[in-house]
Amino acid sequence: MGLIDVAGLITNDPKTKQKIINLLTIIGRRKMTFNQLLDESGYKQRYLRFLITKLRSVHLMMGEYQKSNTRNEYWYYLTHEGFSTFLKTKYSDAIYTLVKRRKTA
Repeated sequence: MGLIDVAGLITNDPKTKQKIINLLTIIGRRKMTFNQLLDESGYKQRYLRFLITKLRSVHLMMGEYQKSNTRNEYWYYLTHEGFSTFLKTKYSDAIYTLVKRRKTA
């Protein structure tokens, strides 16, 4: 499954798909704060929160508080385990039906 496919599961809008792909590329395998994501993406604060909410809704992006020098900061990161579980639960019946049809045909 490529990034375009992942973005297609989240939205049908071509512009939003491209912005999701850009955000996924930016964060990659790193942990980043909201401000770091804001600086690197160049998106407006409200729109970035919207994209993060979309990614969190499919369990592709997670976050946690981590203590840095003097304050707690919320760090975002990508997780394929949660996304995999989301896909298995959401599409398990449809996949089972397809496999069942193939066996009987």
